[in-house]
Amino acid sequence: MEEVVVVEDLFDRLPDSLIFIIFNSVSDVKTLIRCRSVSKRFNSLVPETESLSLRVDRVISSSAFFDDDDSSPFLDFFKSIVQSIQGLLNFDLGGDDEEADVQNCYSPGQILSGFERIRRLEIELPSGDLQMEKGVLVKWRAEFGTTLRNCVILGFRIGNSDEDSDSDLDLEQGMKTVVVWTISALIAASARHYLLRDVVAEGMERLVLKDAEGEGTLVMEEDGLREWRRSAEVEVGGGGDGGWEGRRTVLPSVRMRMRHQRKLRLESGAWIQSATLVVVRPSSGGGGGDVAVEEEKGDGEMAMAAYGGGAYEDVVGALLKTRSYSLEMNSF
Repeated sequence: MEEVVVVEDLFDRLPDSLIFIIFNSVSDVKTLIRCRSVSKRFNSLVPETESLSLRVDRVISSSAFFDDDDSSPFLDFFKSIVQSIQGLLNFDLGGDDEEADVQNCYSPGQILSGFERIRRLEIELPSGDLQMEKGVLVKWRAEFGTTLRNCVILGFRIGNSDEDSDSDLDLEQGMKTVVVWTISALIAASARHYLLRDVVAEGMERLVLKDAEGEGTLVMEEDGLREWRRSAEVEVGGGGDGGWEGRRTVLPSVRMRMRHQRKLRLESGAWIQSATLVVVRPSSGGGGGDVAVEEEKGDGEMAMAAYGGGAYEDVVGALLKTRSYSLEMNSF
């Protein structure tokens, strides 16, 4: 009589805790969705992954699910997510694979609804939102709760190495350009924050929305996420507009501390023009000497946290040594 050999599945010997460590290290949403088709055990464990990363590979044209009149770089981001993951969401462990209906689209909230214990979520867009002229670099990092908590903006124009040459921009025009950079960055940040309103989940501890070009990074920490969820509950009960205007979060009145150098030579010997560092905080009603001193100290910490240890640390360090100017801006 022929002996029957039973082959043990080695995956079954791995404890759930180890599999969760692996899933959290993988983090990529599309890969994890594919993992669900490996086995019934994986299918039951994947939804409990706590660390997720959602990367958007490309921006495509709108589908019938969206209103063509609403097209924008920010909405294209969500259209891209929908199209790139739609097919993955349609698999069925017990059924036949069928062509996904083009009209059967999913919102980002639906895409992530299959994950029940999201603690940390990082979303990466394929590109930035600002469209600056050639030779101009503008970067920003913003932290939000219900609305803006702080924002650090760094911008400059690639200059030349001739120390004696005059800038093409006079001081007045240069300052106008800096204001445009600042407002553009704040609008981009508020638009990204608005788009996350359906993504925030109960128990989430950290949410980051960035882009592959490294232009802008929006961060929401645990207390900010908790604040936003409470605010959303009040809005549902009270029927308010929730601070949304024109598909972006309305920003509060802010105080901006700006450092600007018309021309700046870096330690590497390179020259940049219109070098600007702006630290934005909500207006607190105070503005005395003690507040100003504390903000000056905090500027360095926030700027280095955003850009220190990288290619822009030299620029930030040089600007922090220059004089700062305070500006006020009303809510918009």
